[in-house]
Amino acid sequence: MAEIIERFICIPSTVAVVGASPKEDRSVFSIMSYLHEAGFHLHPINPGYAGESIQGYTCLASLDDLPEPVDVVALFISAEHQEGVVQSLRRLPYKPIVWFQPGSENADQERALAAAGYPVAVNSCMMMIHQVYCH
Repeated sequence: MAEIIERFICIPSTVAVVGASPKEDRSVFSIMSYLHEAGFHLHPINPGYAGESIQGYTCLASLDDLPEPVDVVALFISAEHQEGVVQSLRRLPYKPIVWFQPGSENADQERALAAAGYPVAVNSCMMMIHQVYCH
């Protein structure tokens, strides 16, 4: 985990934010704001808001629509909504870090992705990790 923090959190990276929302009362909105201000390049992903602007970024319907490789796929969706996302993730020609944000934990997917060679981060929030380790 220390290498992931050093290379992709303390040095702002490109992040697909799965479950992005324009609703200011959602934690994902606050975390996106923080990451944007910290210099991260974000790709909001949410089929319900595809084509709309979320914090100045055009929201995409799925990981299949990413215009560039991302370093991190941050999941802000519950376990029961992850299957299609994981299928899209596995179609990518590279293996980004899969970050299960608090509330998105899914032990079965975490194990399966790790076994398939994906770096997996769990039990921590990207924003909190950045605040604690990168200042």
